[in-house]
Amino acid sequence: GLAAEAVAWLAGINILLALFNVLPAAPLDGGRLLRAAVWRRTGDPVRATVVASAAGRVLGWGLVALGLYLVLLGAGFGGVWLVLIGWFLVAAATVEGGQARLRELLSGVSVREAMSPDPVTAPASATVEDFLESPAFRYRHSAFPVVGDDGAPAGLVTLHDARAVPAAARATTRLAEVMLPLEEIPTAAPGDPLAPLLPALQAAPARRALVMEDGGLAGILSSSDISRITAWLTSGTPWGTRV
Repeated sequence: GLAAEAVAWLAGINILLALFNVLPAAPLDGGRLLRAAVWRRTGDPVRATVVASAAGRVLGWGLVALGLYLVLLGAGFGGVWLVLIGWFLVAAATVEGGQARLRELLSGVSVREAMSPDPVTAPASATVEDFLESPAFRYRHSAFPVVGDDGAPAGLVTLHDARAVPAAARATTRLAEVMLPLEEIPTAAPGDPLAPLLPALQAAPARRALVMEDGGLAGILSSSDISRITAWLTSGTPWGTRV
């Protein structure tokens, strides 16, 4: 009957999806298996990721080409769907490969070499009004570490969050009430390797990490710092000439 046909159709779709997912191309599960196999053979995780991502791009462009061909033949939605799936695979595989190359580029680089040292800090007891109106915080930065009365790091406040406080409440609202608490911010020591910190930095609410040393604040690390050091490394500029 109709119910049996529907169940059979769904079963067929699930089988096709399962088979598609094991194709050896990132970011599919089959791509993970390919990456593991290449890693085991070469001992190089970056090369393994690059190979899997390249396979993903090849598969993606192949699906895009097939989809366009089907559209020309009048397949309509089916062809468009293949184009969209292929485009997604190309984009995801490109990102995965780029991240692997970035980790390789930053291997051997410490947090100290990338961070912005001695950042301007804001006291947790300051009001939002004082924070927004003080010339000390009229920098090009959009986030500032917050410190307690003892000078110890307490969190991070962004201009966006501070400006979100209604104007009438800014004079009575403390930064401690609007800041991101320290528990929600990635932290690292100056001597830590930079590359392993990247995933946490990218997932952080403010895309920043605080660099701690001996219980105090040594610096701050942002995506801009990563971009800057990446540009230096790819340009071949000697470390001693950095400004």
